[in-house]
Amino acid sequence: MALDNAEVLKNLQEQIGQVQQQVSTGQATVLRLQGAIDVLTQIEDSKEETTEEAPVDGGEVVTEGQEC
Repeated sequence: MALDNAEVLKNLQEQIGQVQQQVSTGQATVLRLQGAIDVLTQIEDSKEETTEEAPVDGGEVVTEGQEC
């Protein structure tokens, strides 16, 4: 049984609607992922900066009369 043009057109219009919705959902997901990556990158960068700038404490005890 052959499909007529009207039925094919209706199917194609439904398909394009579905694909457009999928693309929209995909774009929203990409934005959320980029945001999460940015936040985690900033957190990791700040941890590295904190580690680099923090003085190293060897736990030495300085008693009276002893120089540092």
